[in-house]
Amino acid sequence: MKTKILIFALIILAGYSYGQEKVISGKSKVKKLFVEQEETKKLLPSLEIKEQAFSDKNSNQIIDAYETSEITFKIVNSGEGSATGVQVKISLTNTDIKGLTFDETTYVGDIQANESKDIIIPIIATKEVQTGSVLFNIEVLEKNGLDAHPLAMRIETQKYTPEVTVVEGIKQEEEVIPETTYRGVGDPLKGLNVSKERSEMIIGDYFALIIGIDDYSGIWTPLNNAVHDAKAIKEMLESKYKFEYIRTLYNRLATRQEIIRQLEWLARTVTEDDNVFIYYSGHGDFKKEYNKGYWVPVDATEESTYQYVSNNDLQTFLSAIKSKHTLLISDACFSGDIFRGKTISIPFEDTERYYRDVNEKLSRQAITSGGIEPVMDGGREGHSVFAYYLLKSLRNNNKRFFDAFTLYNDLRIPVVNNSVQSPIFQPIKNTGDEGGQFLFIKKDF
Repeated sequence: MKTKILIFALIILAGYSYGQEKVISGKSKVKKLFVEQEETKKLLPSLEIKEQAFSDKNSNQIIDAYETSEITFKIVNSGEGSATGVQVKISLTNTDIKGLTFDETTYVGDIQANESKDIIIPIIATKEVQTGSVLFNIEVLEKNGLDAHPLAMRIETQKYTPEVTVVEGIKQEEEVIPETTYRGVGDPLKGLNVSKERSEMIIGDYFALIIGIDDYSGIWTPLNNAVHDAKAIKEMLESKYKFEYIRTLYNRLATRQEIIRQLEWLARTVTEDDNVFIYYSGHGDFKKEYNKGYWVPVDATEESTYQYVSNNDLQTFLSAIKSKHTLLISDACFSGDIFRGKTISIPFEDTERYYRDVNEKLSRQAITSGGIEPVMDGGREGHSVFAYYLLKSLRNNNKRFFDAFTLYNDLRIPVVNNSVQSPIFQPIKNTGDEGGQFLFIKKDF
């Protein structure tokens, strides 16, 4: 009996212990912990197109044939976050319009909160433009889809109207292309006593592509004078010499993609009577293992050729551009690598026959600030030594014609005497050079 009572007591005690454990376990399971979490608000950009305007050379607010005009506007980020990978896309609603060329896509990059970017879109009109109107659609696209509200601008166009002359009482229409074909009193050879052959001197339009880069990153040291040099060259050409079309790529715009796009634009646009001037100021590199020189675009951050523009690339485009004369001036290290093989030029003479002959023959030439060697960034008055004497030579010229050989001959000695570099001037092998000369034509002569 005692044994049974003892067993029964143990059973009751065990049950009581199990119940207590169950209660404790139950409490721990139902206990809730409340953790307060703050919701973080994502800061977003807000892009707008503001202060849009159209400007043209003769200020008649019309895109005339043979005229370069501009669409300008601001991209304003009035939001609280940064806009990334911003691009501008321009298109025409009436796609049958001919004779207008412009950059369909312009890369802008990032725009921080409460910042804005000024955008300039050059519009080049050729002789094919007809009288009417065009509707430009402007889109500002952001990488994450936070685009600006699109803008439409309608602009009138006007075709070229030939001059009407009177010959023996009869009206005759004669197509006179502005600043293209020089005859009679408009002859650029006026004063050189070559009236018998004036009709043979045909001068086309002048195109310039000017590139300057200071803002390098990665392994490439930023420069101090390259953009200043490039802008000074642009101002010199605009103010003193005949240039109808000038395009520029400074700093963040001078990517490898954009440099190639502009060279492709020249290849598509330039005609056989036109003249092309290309100026590059920035870093250059030379790879011994490939025996090849390169330009270094702003987006190159490594020592890898896939980010560069090679001299072979340049030679390909110089061959493809259908100009009568092309002159490349490169103020960068190792630029002289672009010259390969022996070439011959017509000996210089300050005579009417010389200018006529070198204008008639094709030319593909280059002036470089040095050979396969480093060149200086610093120099005089905020310019490299090479750019300083290049600008001085262009500024001091007082002749109607100023050929590339004379330009080189004028700057070579002072550059050599005031630096450790030796400029080079030669035609570029295998690009179509026939011994001609690029001619700078002075305005208002």
